Amino acid sequence: MAIIHADKELFDKMIADKKTFLVDFFATWCGPCKMLGRVIENIDNKGELPVDIVKVDIDQEPELAQKYDVSVVPTLYFIANGEAKGNMSGFVAENVLMPKLKDLAAQNVE
Repeated sequence: MAIIHADKELFDKMIADKKTFLVDFFATWCGPCKMLGRVIENIDNKGELPVDIVKVDIDQEPELAQKYDVSVVPTLYFIANGEAKGNMSGFVAENVLMPKLKDLAAQNVE
């Protein structure tokens, strides 16, 4: 799986294609976002990402942030088969995130 930086067009296509992925709504100026980014990169570097991670910069894509009611960054949305299945806000440690990513991957019907 991969880490993908998405704009609205790509994000909407992934939803329409009923993809399963984690959305990381972030801002470049946000300290906890940078910490979470390192956690995600660490998981990716180990080759353990069970789903794609879609990173959305709220300053570049405010319409998406508004659509998903993102008022705090980082905010994670768990998308299974094109539908939001839950979310979390704030920094998330690897030992908390990995089980959630595995659960999300298990919901994939592709």
